[in-house]
Amino acid sequence: MQENEPQNIAFYWSTVFVRTLFEEGVQHVVISPGSRSTSLTLAFSAHSGFTKHIGVDERSAAFTALGLAKSSGKPAVLVCTSGTALANYYPAVIEASQSGVPLIILSADRPPHYRGLGASQTIDQLKIFGNYPVFFHEVGEPDTNPRSLKRLQLSAMQAVQQSVDETGVAHLNFPFSKPFEPDPKFLKKTEFENEKHSRKPFPKYSQQIGEMELGETFWSDLISAEKPLIIVGPTSVSDPLDFITPLARTLEAPVLAEPGSQVPISRHTIQGFDGFLRNTANWNGLNADLILRFGQQPVSKALNEYLDKNSDVMQVSFMNPKQWVDGSLSSHKQIQLKAPLNIPDVTGSADKKWLKKWKKTEKDFKAFREEHLHPSTPITDGYVFSKVSETQPKKSFVMLSNSFPVRDMSLFGEFDGKEIYVNRGAAGIDGITSTAIGLSIANENPGCLMIGDIAFIHDTNALLMAKEVKQPLVIVVLNNGGGTIFRMLPIHQMRMKDKYTTYFETPQNTKIAALCRAHDIDHILVSRPEQIIPTFDKLIEKKGVHVMECITDADESMEQRHALWNFKITDSS
Repeated sequence: MQENEPQNIAFYWSTVFVRTLFEEGVQHVVISPGSRSTSLTLAFSAHSGFTKHIGVDERSAAFTALGLAKSSGKPAVLVCTSGTALANYYPAVIEASQSGVPLIILSADRPPHYRGLGASQTIDQLKIFGNYPVFFHEVGEPDTNPRSLKRLQLSAMQAVQQSVDETGVAHLNFPFSKPFEPDPKFLKKTEFENEKHSRKPFPKYSQQIGEMELGETFWSDLISAEKPLIIVGPTSVSDPLDFITPLARTLEAPVLAEPGSQVPISRHTIQGFDGFLRNTANWNGLNADLILRFGQQPVSKALNEYLDKNSDVMQVSFMNPKQWVDGSLSSHKQIQLKAPLNIPDVTGSADKKWLKKWKKTEKDFKAFREEHLHPSTPITDGYVFSKVSETQPKKSFVMLSNSFPVRDMSLFGEFDGKEIYVNRGAAGIDGITSTAIGLSIANENPGCLMIGDIAFIHDTNALLMAKEVKQPLVIVVLNNGGGTIFRMLPIHQMRMKDKYTTYFETPQNTKIAALCRAHDIDHILVSRPEQIIPTFDKLIEKKGVHVMECITDADESMEQRHALWNFKITDSS
């Protein structure tokens, strides 16, 4: 049977598209089961060049694809059937769009003649994600006209290139009429041809984009600064920031790099700033006369307040060309960073004591922190962070959940030089475990997810994909009995415990151990300080997903945070 037989047209159409994705370098596809998407699913299944993952829940599948793309920098593909299946991708679409992660969505759809007539599982899928995607294309109904096939191949190329170049989501809508299933002989024949196709090289033209050069006035401003400061928020894989350390060296500037910034350790990087900048009395000796900002808006409240209160200081914000970043409304100059910054042969004139002052403050804060991080039962969130980051292998990655974990790493953890990921595009708690699973699938190193109990429960369908993980992935659940991040808000200070607990902190009685048993996943309960390091060391060596549930005390954990936030620089600092 040939491709132009009516039974084979939809499958052949999908195969042409899938082969082009392979030629463009796509490797991972996350498929959710469905009927209307049968042709696309079979086309991927018949091509050995792809690594296929099955996600029953589309919301979890989309965040898994997000993790795959975060790790590799290449777009991961999603396939779903028609109807509300596609709508479940929405949270991940927003996160990918706002954090600059390439994704390609292939949604099956009813043909146009069924739309708007109440046909089953039919919704308006055209541009369903509004302005978030960087590319949308209604592919059209399958046919074997050479020009239609050529356009189909071009749409695959567009999807790959635009999702990478524009750092976001490409959505292609595929209307299909029955029959979806090809003749079995034609499927076998296609599999045979695909096997040869998967072995062919498809070389790409290498691209060399030069460095970005800024003029004399810019460098004059930089090298005349006596107290220059570099701040780096979370970044995406497409941000060209390898020059941060050389720039800091040129200017003799301290670097405040948040978890997720991927800035390597150097003598210029400063940790603990989320603790010692929290007390505004400490700012007197740490006020900069020039601030250079990179990456997304900082997570740290202390850092954002520092930027806000120093709005009279020259702040230059270097931004991804696709994203305008200045959540504190404090920058004076905005520069689109289109390529790595060229650093000419210049020498800064920073005060000799400037960097030393920051390093001394960091050292004193760490000593102060050590005094407050003593082992106790019940254990605290901070103590878990300090011990896990202390024992974590160098060649491993960390995924931090939003709410307290991403902040606690700055306050309690040691994260210099570690590969750290965050979902700070939209900063939601949805899909965190799924993202970590995607990261782990695409990563050759062991990994660790630090997550609170509410965020973990919010994404338990991620555990359905745990079997896809081959490397060790330790999920450290900080079970402090609810969403204690709300204790930082005025609603907690109103002392209306019934309303606060019921509507905000929302403690759950879910048995995490039972959830793990249901998914055939290891679960170990940790409630004493001496259990933390031996348990983590054991699990990080074991392949697959393991849950280490740490029962922590919410009140003690908050008291510990407040104690560190009240650190004061002394005269000797």
